[in-house]
Amino acid sequence: MIQKIIQVGNSLALTIPKSFIDKTGFKAGDELYVHQEPQSKSLIISTKEHADKLKLSPDLFTWLEKIEKKYSQAIQELAHQ
Repeated sequence: MIQKIIQVGNSLALTIPKSFIDKTGFKAGDELYVHQEPQSKSLIISTKEHADKLKLSPDLFTWLEKIEKKYSQAIQELAHQ
């Protein structure tokens, strides 16, 4: 799913699709954990309760970057089908 970054005052924000909100039951005011992976330019968002389960090793992101470089054309073609 592709979401655009939007300007909210002096900050940037991503909106959460209603279909995801309906499935998770999230509501305004809920606190979420945001795990940042600058190397892969990734954010992983979860509830505080599930944050410990999402600790990903830097090796995983290194491996993912190698796969993305090697198969980037095939990945792009599949994404646009």
